[in-house]
Amino acid sequence: MGAEAQHCPTANGLIKTGSRALSGSYIPLDTFVLEPEEVAGLQQQCQVSVEELMQLLVQPASLLARAPTSKFPVGAIGLGVSGRLYAGVNLEFPGLPLQHSVHAEQFLIASAAWHGERGLRRIAVNAAPCGHCRQFIAELVTADTIELAYKGSTYRLDDILVDKFCPSDLIEPGTAPLLLEQQSNGVRFTPAAEELLRQCPDLQEAASQALLSAQESYTPYTRCPAGMGLITQDGSVYGGGVIESCAYNPTINPLQAACITLAAKGRGPFSEVKEAVLAELQAESVSYAETCRIALNAINPDIHLTVLHIQLK
Repeated sequence: MGAEAQHCPTANGLIKTGSRALSGSYIPLDTFVLEPEEVAGLQQQCQVSVEELMQLLVQPASLLARAPTSKFPVGAIGLGVSGRLYAGVNLEFPGLPLQHSVHAEQFLIASAAWHGERGLRRIAVNAAPCGHCRQFIAELVTADTIELAYKGSTYRLDDILVDKFCPSDLIEPGTAPLLLEQQSNGVRFTPAAEELLRQCPDLQEAASQALLSAQESYTPYTRCPAGMGLITQDGSVYGGGVIESCAYNPTINPLQAACITLAAKGRGPFSEVKEAVLAELQAESVSYAETCRIALNAINPDIHLTVLHIQLK
């Protein structure tokens, strides 16, 4: 390609790769996802491999981070087995403990799951993945083969998470789908929840999204599926479900997952949310209601949370 700079579409300015200056490729702000044909078009325009394209997109992605506490924006780009590229960024919530933060790699994986992706081949990051994220990546169905690129080098997960604790330490291999495999939790609303929804029809869309998110949530360790639907001021609805980790603490709760979906759609501040609906099992060993209520109150004290119980079909 020579030393001449190649100019690709850009929303976030010029970045440098080695001795070459290449313009950072445009990332759609509404979905954080590039379809295979868009990826191929950018590769052709920039005359780069998909691995090089991913590296070019990492820095522009980091500019989309919401990191008011750390002031340390992280961007990640993931290549799905479908050929899609997914962007991930870190999310931080002022006024809440640090464990409510979402890491860029988690954002990327949750977005991939939301879009029905069935595996990730490669993740590129603008900073070394922390131990929290390395552990979360271990849940992936492609954990044994995924490539992780950062600081100019590429690694396998086993290279950077030696003697890892993994799903097979808690569940018999083959007895439950791994992360990004299809999830199908057979749950439905309880009669009491259905009656409440008949009285509150304005919650119906968010409740349906919460139930769907619970049905598709990744909960092989607790068997406690849960999902959330968020309603913004303009009536839009965004959902997300639990994504568990065998190490427990890296687990994404339903509110975090729904906030990822909202951010991935390019929406404004989380304080735009006016209503939240949580669907979870009643009287089980894991409940998200109280922690979500506390977090929602910190985001916007006016957000009303409705908890609808679900049960096994």
